[in-house]
Amino acid sequence: MTNLLQPPPPNGTSTAPHSGSLPDNQNGNNNQQSSIGSQTTQIQTGTPTTISQRKNRSERVALHMAPQGYFAKTLANMRQEHYGLFLLIMLFTSLVISAIVGAWDPPFTYRLHDIVHRAIVCNTAFKVKSSSAKEYEIERVRKNTIHIFSNDTEPLDNLRETLWSTISSFVNARTYDRLTEKERDTWNLFLIPRGQQQIPPDVNPEQAFTTFISHFKDQKMIDLLNDQLLIVFSNYGIHGLITSLDFSANEGNVEKILVYPKRKSPKDAIEFKLREVQISDGSSLRELLQKYLPKEMRNDTFVNQIFNWIYPQLRSTLTEDKNATALSVKEKVKAVGDIYVDYAPGRILVESRSTLDLDSLKLLRAEYEAAMKNRASNNRLRRVVRYSSLVVTNMILFVVSWGFLRKRERRRPQTPQSFLLMMSLIVLTVAASRLLHGGTLTNAEWELLPVLIFVMTVSIMYSWELAVVFSFVMVLIISFGGGGSIGTLIVLFSVSVATAIQLGRLRSRNKLLLVAFNAGLVAFVLTIAVGLFAGRELAVVLFFDALTNWVWTFLAGLLMTGLLPFVEGYFGILTDMSLLELGSVSHPLLQSLNRLAPATYGHSMQVGTIAETAADAIGSRGLLTRVGAYFHDIGKIMKPEYYTENQGEKENIHDKLEPQVSTIVVVAHVKDGVDLARQHRLPKPLIDLIEQHHGTSLVSFFFGRAKNKDDQPTQQVDESTFRYPGPKPQTKEAAILMIADACESACRSMGTTATPGKVENKVHVIIKQKLDDGQFDDSGLTLRELKTIENSVIKSIIAANHGRIRYPGQVDEEAPKTSVVPEIVLHA
Repeated sequence: MTNLLQPPPPNGTSTAPHSGSLPDNQNGNNNQQSSIGSQTTQIQTGTPTTISQRKNRSERVALHMAPQGYFAKTLANMRQEHYGLFLLIMLFTSLVISAIVGAWDPPFTYRLHDIVHRAIVCNTAFKVKSSSAKEYEIERVRKNTIHIFSNDTEPLDNLRETLWSTISSFVNARTYDRLTEKERDTWNLFLIPRGQQQIPPDVNPEQAFTTFISHFKDQKMIDLLNDQLLIVFSNYGIHGLITSLDFSANEGNVEKILVYPKRKSPKDAIEFKLREVQISDGSSLRELLQKYLPKEMRNDTFVNQIFNWIYPQLRSTLTEDKNATALSVKEKVKAVGDIYVDYAPGRILVESRSTLDLDSLKLLRAEYEAAMKNRASNNRLRRVVRYSSLVVTNMILFVVSWGFLRKRERRRPQTPQSFLLMMSLIVLTVAASRLLHGGTLTNAEWELLPVLIFVMTVSIMYSWELAVVFSFVMVLIISFGGGGSIGTLIVLFSVSVATAIQLGRLRSRNKLLLVAFNAGLVAFVLTIAVGLFAGRELAVVLFFDALTNWVWTFLAGLLMTGLLPFVEGYFGILTDMSLLELGSVSHPLLQSLNRLAPATYGHSMQVGTIAETAADAIGSRGLLTRVGAYFHDIGKIMKPEYYTENQGEKENIHDKLEPQVSTIVVVAHVKDGVDLARQHRLPKPLIDLIEQHHGTSLVSFFFGRAKNKDDQPTQQVDESTFRYPGPKPQTKEAAILMIADACESACRSMGTTATPGKVENKVHVIIKQKLDDGQFDDSGLTLRELKTIENSVIKSIIAANHGRIRYPGQVDEEAPKTSVVPEIVLHA
């Protein structure tokens, strides 16, 4: 195969050698891997050069100047590549992150279900709310709450009137013989003692009746008894009567009750002892009778007779007001404040070889907060020193990571604005992780959710390598700055890597869910492994924590699937899914190109195939290159007849135009393409490919025509007027598109004479010319990658121009004679 170090075939133009030429395959020089833009042009004396390679005096002197020193070179790079702004952004990020994690204080290192290998002793006096003490106090309040009852006196009034009417009927009868049968039965009730069913044998009803009636000698005694019975029953009317309580000692006070009259409100309730209102054995009734009956009637016989009739007929007059009681209980429970328990230094907070439960964790947290409060007032200088040390540590981590990425990863934030956005994402992720860590109720790594969303976003925006590097820095800050352990670091970083490496090319939204599912399995296994290594038991709790980590990981993928369209729009990310949608031939621009410039459309499709294969061969984004190739010539829609491939058998318009005018028309398709792309809101990466696919290449055909005109001296031809405006390709994809575009056009113009050997030579010459012209200086391509691209393009074009067997009777037709402007002219 032709090698780029070999001189191109004679074409009438002598070219100076260029050290950026492709090395021979057998050359073991390590400079193969250096970027093309870093190669130095070698000027050989005595060798004629073209106008495009002439250098002014300053440039020639610069070639022989002494190299800059290390510090001078560093300062120059800082000015040219915004290093100063990058450092300021990293410093500001370090300050903010250190503040978020509370760097001025030592972190709280305990988590739920951690194994405590040594007893934890209190070092700082503190007091803590005791939920158990508060619950005990609430229970005590409930037990001591006095229930509220309403008192209905109507049954007592009826009972007193019945007793009075009965005694009146006895007095009217005067003798036992004159009592009716019913009245005798009623009298017998006066004689049956409490707890017995019949009259005692030693009691004569007739004699007892005569004795009873003897107390009522006149009407005055009858009225006096009535008045005294009213006093007895009025006592019950105040506090009422109750047979028994329907609640236990655990549900309220069983020694006292609150009583209010039925027609009044619970606010008027009066407190009484239960024995004062409880009917029980009737002792209170007997005492009232002994106290208030007339003196003549206070003998035991008369009192017992009245008691024997009243007691069996006493009924409860009290009914509990449950609503009033519940309200009273609620108010008293609400009034119970927080109860604190004091802990003195030296007291054991957690025993050795125990597992931290929620109560132990709250106790340790209270002791930590008390210690930090004392530290804040007594050790201000130490807090400042600790904060400053973490700021410096974070700054060093960021600088080292960025230096590594600058050397190894081209897909990184290139501008201060994009870098500030990256640092802002890191700050937000650390803040969200800190917030979730503070609300942790399990030993699961809740920080997985924000960390994985960050990893997915950065992997989609730039590359998975960039996401891995920054996630490592961020996980270090979260794990150790926030009080995590080595186990936290292992789980977070491993799952981050497992997520990032799966996000190489995102061509389906379901892939995010698959990535999250697989990463969740890694989180599940690692959680169990790290837990067992830390001494935890293989119990349900450990599996629950592992399952929680899997859920967080899968939830991150689910959220990212929904957020992806917004991330693509806000950050200007062009995923493979978006590229597949844009690459559809139904796109309005491609439809217009096919309708107005069908030959250009076919050329674009062919270039897309060639460019994608070449990009994939060196590990670049093949799909982006292919879709960019579809749109790279859409500017030709504006004037399709000015381009050779669309003229057919028509007369070539350029035969009647000045070379300068033809150049202006041909070059304009780049600007027109950019304008059309912006009008149709194509993503910026595609617009960049349209703008850069010719770089600053020379339109050599018209430049040569201008130089060869009889009336135009060579010295007066300004080469810059025959070049595309640029810029040069800034990415590998743009450089590959430039090569594929020029090579496909040149080989197509060869027609049936395009043998494999000629195709190989033509591709080699075109790439060599672009290389010597410096078109790849800013693309980031290495010489080895350029050689790989050359081989891929050659294979693709030869495959596209493959031959077919001749069928019987097939006759060759003479190719139509068309005009003079080779198609390569428009793509040079």
